[in-house]
Amino acid sequence: MNPSRELHSTVICLQAGKVLLVRKEAPEWSLPGGKIDPGETQLEAARRELQEETCLELTDAQFLGHHVLQAEEHWLYRMAAPASMMPRPSHEIVECRWFTIQEITQTSVKPTNVDLLRREGIITANE
Repeated sequence: MNPSRELHSTVICLQAGKVLLVRKEAPEWSLPGGKIDPGETQLEAARRELQEETCLELTDAQFLGHHVLQAEEHWLYRMAAPASMMPRPSHEIVECRWFTIQEITQTSVKPTNVDLLRREGIITANE
């Protein structure tokens, strides 16, 4: 691990072929997640961040891998959310909603998150 990189736990929530994205005050959307607090495991951080940002509980999380990007490291998890799970913006999040893959490619999404979605095959290279 490089101490100059930010350490993040990030969650890809999928529901009926759509991906959950969140937005702070800025116009750019991102996957739920955030920095790992000292003494916290990557899974604990993913659980906390998802709850803080969307009011959703992380259930049956599948660890997808550890991705090292230029300025960030991400421990990436995937969760299939049943139709009954409805996210609500909370904490610093002003909006959260489900996006189709096509909508994601036409929306302002944090570039590192687009990279993570590509690495996991959720967005194809030509999208």
